[in-house]
Amino acid sequence: MKKTLVASMVGIALCAGGLSSLAQAADAKHPNLVIIVADDLGYGDLATYGNVIVKTPNIDKLASEGVRFTDYYAPAPLCSPSRAGLLTGRMPFRTGIRSWIPAGKDVALGRNELTIANLLKTQGYDTAMVGKLHLNAGGDRTDQPQAKDMGFDYSLVNTAGFVTDSTLDNAKERPRYGMVHPTGWLRNGQPVERAKQMSGEFVSSEAVNWLSNKKDDKPFFLYVAFTEVHSPLASPKKYLDMYSQYMTAFEKQHPDLFYGDWADTPWRGPGEYYANISYMDAQVGKVMDKIRAMGEEDNTIVIFTSDNGPVTREARKVYELNLAGETDGLRGRKDNLWEGGIRVPAIIKYGKHTPQGMVSSTPVYGLDWVPTLAQMMNFSLPTDRTYDGQSLVPVLEKQTMNREKPLIFGVDMPFQDDETDEWAMRDGDWKMIIGREGKAKYLYNLKQDRSEVINLLGKQPEVEKRMYDAFLKYKKDIDNDSLMKARGDKPTAVTWG
Repeated sequence: MKKTLVASMVGIALCAGGLSSLAQAADAKHPNLVIIVADDLGYGDLATYGNVIVKTPNIDKLASEGVRFTDYYAPAPLCSPSRAGLLTGRMPFRTGIRSWIPAGKDVALGRNELTIANLLKTQGYDTAMVGKLHLNAGGDRTDQPQAKDMGFDYSLVNTAGFVTDSTLDNAKERPRYGMVHPTGWLRNGQPVERAKQMSGEFVSSEAVNWLSNKKDDKPFFLYVAFTEVHSPLASPKKYLDMYSQYMTAFEKQHPDLFYGDWADTPWRGPGEYYANISYMDAQVGKVMDKIRAMGEEDNTIVIFTSDNGPVTREARKVYELNLAGETDGLRGRKDNLWEGGIRVPAIIKYGKHTPQGMVSSTPVYGLDWVPTLAQMMNFSLPTDRTYDGQSLVPVLEKQTMNREKPLIFGVDMPFQDDETDEWAMRDGDWKMIIGREGKAKYLYNLKQDRSEVINLLGKQPEVEKRMYDAFLKYKKDIDNDSLMKARGDKPTAVTWG
């Protein structure tokens, strides 16, 4: 990284009055960091979050050994902006990514953005990512940043979109049958042949191999982004058999029917979806087993979460058919700003340094990880950019966290119907959704109405004015973001009068 960049990272004291106990632990020995992200995993999809059918013993173990958040929000209800927010700590609209990125588009993470990997490289960390990147529009784009530019020295990535199998995608006969062994991957920028495994094992094996082949004693940051439980739902027979009672007779007669040919076929039941969650859970277990075998468990910060809410049985596209994501009764689903679209599972564990089995109801979100890690790992953040999150160290140390700014979310889906609202804010128990025309559309008290069925707009004038004024102020700040303006990005896709 250039000296000018290092020089700009002037030391901000992230913990006034001295280091927290977590930072003191990090000071003794630089901790490793592992961030594991599931794709489209719903708030109610895991056993540790109340699912009574799906078995997720490895993720349950993480929760029992760490801190589980009940009011955690992804940075956005769609994959690309959510991942941009998580890795940069900045509201996704600031980063150049407002929606999911279709292949071939002129949309990518801004080159002047810094990810957690960029920041940790300056601290002497080895960095690697395996899995779904989706922060640019293609792995062959020299005009857009790739994984290495985003701070990852080593990478095995699927750069854009969800993982498919071109062998089946391009088959001329229909219906098509066959196991989905993914194509379209790149290892360190070079194309990789069709995998001989399903996506989850392909990703977890690469993560384990990278850890096994590390030749130095440097601390590491490993970002593992599974493609499960996004369609296509490809799981080994072992996991399908676990949930055979939740599969229809049609599914059992056609177990290898390619997901792209489901549009005119009967409902297959939720069993394949359940199987895919348990399959993903097993891959999480493989990564954790490797860290334990290395003797690094107590010195490794592990974060597990999802990029956005699930695709429920309300399919809106052909490739969403036969999914069965659960929101635990929360309204909405992936791609909208009701709770079901943005409230997702989140767990953090740091050996014996964080509470074990703690459950926190403090409202937090994916933009909080960067400042949290800066304080936990005792490094400074650059002062030339706005960070929207806030350190969660007080929560992890069982103290009260005083939120300085409300949680803010945005989604840009110009081709959806009017139920796709563009902005949302949560402040304490209150949540406001602002529609595309720039006016407040819904106001909810989440403590009294977690399912968001009672719209209090017009009935709480003081709350409404306070939140809407705060939204306008925050939006103006985002529209005038210094890094965004330096890139020449347009601040918004719509103009309000």
